Amino acid sequence: MKQVKAILYIRVSTDEQADKGYSLKHQEERLRSYCQFQNIEVVALYKDDHSAKSFERPAFQQLLNFLRKNRKSSNLLLFTKWDRFSRNAADAYGMINTLNGYGIEPQAVEQPLDLNIPENKIMFAFYLAAPEVENDRRALNVTVGMRRAKKEGRWMATAPKGYKNITNEQKKKVIIPSTDAKYIKWVFEEIGKGVLHADQVRKLANKKGFNVSRSYFWSMIRNPVYCGKIFIPAYKEEDAYYVQGTHEPIISEEQFYNVQDILNGRKKNIQSRSAQREELQLRGFLKCSKCGGNLTGSASKGMGGRYYYYHCQPGCKERFIAEDANEKFLKELKKISVKREAINLYKIILEKELKKNSKECVSDKEKFVAEIRKNRERINNAQQLMLDGELSMAEYQTIKNRYGAVINQLQEELDESSPKVSDYKQYLDFGFNFLQNIDQFYVSAKPAVKLQILSSIFAEKLVFENKSYRTPAYHKELALILNTGKGFGGNKKGQNQKNLILSSGVAPPRIELRSGV
Repeated sequence: MKQVKAILYIRVSTDEQADKGYSLKHQEERLRSYCQFQNIEVVALYKDDHSAKSFERPAFQQLLNFLRKNRKSSNLLLFTKWDRFSRNAADAYGMINTLNGYGIEPQAVEQPLDLNIPENKIMFAFYLAAPEVENDRRALNVTVGMRRAKKEGRWMATAPKGYKNITNEQKKKVIIPSTDAKYIKWVFEEIGKGVLHADQVRKLANKKGFNVSRSYFWSMIRNPVYCGKIFIPAYKEEDAYYVQGTHEPIISEEQFYNVQDILNGRKKNIQSRSAQREELQLRGFLKCSKCGGNLTGSASKGMGGRYYYYHCQPGCKERFIAEDANEKFLKELKKISVKREAINLYKIILEKELKKNSKECVSDKEKFVAEIRKNRERINNAQQLMLDGELSMAEYQTIKNRYGAVINQLQEELDESSPKVSDYKQYLDFGFNFLQNIDQFYVSAKPAVKLQILSSIFAEKLVFENKSYRTPAYHKELALILNTGKGFGGNKKGQNQKNLILSSGVAPPRIELRSGV
């Protein structure tokens, strides 16, 4: 009689082991006892700690490699139950055919089936589907439970930066502010000032000890959890909305939405500091060459009057005359030269792009109008239900407030949507004129506008050392234009053509001054 040889396969996921008490050891003992009783020779044993949603499991792939290299080494693949083999009927049938091609018959010792008998395929489908149905039911219960908890205002995930997870006296998981909360508050305050770009704030926060990646930082400053709100995602017929959270907010709602307006470009909130003086026009944009800290400025009284200085915080000896730094800066500003040929080329590119995008703007406006109309209909329908006695006044008011807020937001976005191409021409003319005469605009500007010009030009703070400025870092859009401008002068051999190849997808400059300044 031919000796039956088997490969043993055991599988368990972390959740199954925790919830149901499954273990690899128990399955191995069960399979080896079965083989001993049936006089089956064990050829190999493979263990997986992965889900059975697919066959992309490390140990199972090793098993297949073994069969490819060792054909006829065995004729059985044994496991305890069919859900150890797979939980996907389609994948299971495909893998059974693959194993049969290697001369291997898969079999569950606790649920034996002869798949050559057609009726047994019904039980096979049941064995595979039952665990999947159980998993789906558990997942649905978890989803419903988590959604219910969110509606109650509870944060149901790992605490975001600035918070930490705890279990309160009612044995419920909640979040409370952590030691990082002070950094979150500082980040929103700095972005809210409108002086620094968000990524500049991130870099400064990193230097303060608040280590966070760029992608996480951007999702963080968009997260309303910090002002006490919990987002309820859309589900079936229910639209997405926000509820008031039970956790302690780190910032105010006004502060959060102010930052969102700045990030969305709806608000250029460059603060006109009341203390900003013409003599200290660079205050807030200088960095200490010795310690790397931010420089401030102040005046000292002398025999000839008041003298202004930029200086570091107490403890650092960095200090220099403000007038010298201001004069040197103006000379640096005059070095920013943009060739007229570069300006003309960029103007053509931008006008072309704006014309192409104008059709998209019209389409977007139509979508806004349609959404506004739909939400107004919802309010009207709710009002009719209230008049018919099917809704209470309180319920109607809730619906009205909810969709009224949506309408206001849509209306604001509609009002601030892109203007016509013809309206842009005056801004383009002013913007490019500004680029060619930055120093003149700067000299004649008020202190508040000087701040705006500085933040539009430089990506990092300036360093004044040994009576001169280190090479400044421009915003990438301006740097691109300046670099391009250098190529228009050509050379003796006329090798300047490569500088004329500019992408039509170049973003417009970030110089965003209005023509009235």
